[in-house]
Amino acid sequence: MQSKAWETLGGEAGVKPIVERLIERVSGDLMIGFFFRDADLERVKRHELEWARAHLGGPASYSGRSLPEAHAAHPIAEGHFARRLKILEEVLVEFEVPDAVQAEWLAHDRAQRGAVVQTECNPGAPKSLPGAPKSLPRARGLE
Repeated sequence: MQSKAWETLGGEAGVKPIVERLIERVSGDLMIGFFFRDADLERVKRHELEWARAHLGGPASYSGRSLPEAHAAHPIAEGHFARRLKILEEVLVEFEVPDAVQAEWLAHDRAQRGAVVQTECNPGAPKSLPGAPKSLPRARGLE
């Protein structure tokens, strides 16, 4: 299914400033900006533009690494993922992107959760510590 969102937004000229603003916002954000501390932001903008072009129905496809590969080194939690989505939503509103295109873009990004979010805070940690109790004792009066 070919999306008409790319044309609705004015193609590259319309989407590029949205992507640039998104990366400026996420890289400067208090909650998630640290993920971008050592990143080449121009490269991130380029890949994000390719990603948007591909899912919005533009003429070229995404050439970056797969999402799981690109994000594997980052301990991205549900809250981080939700924060990026919120920033994207705010940027789309700021640029007066039509509601239908906003919904399509946000739904697409939301669908990538499983490829980006890590389900455990520390995947390499042991499941339980040696000598740790299997369960905590119940406090008196709370039974």
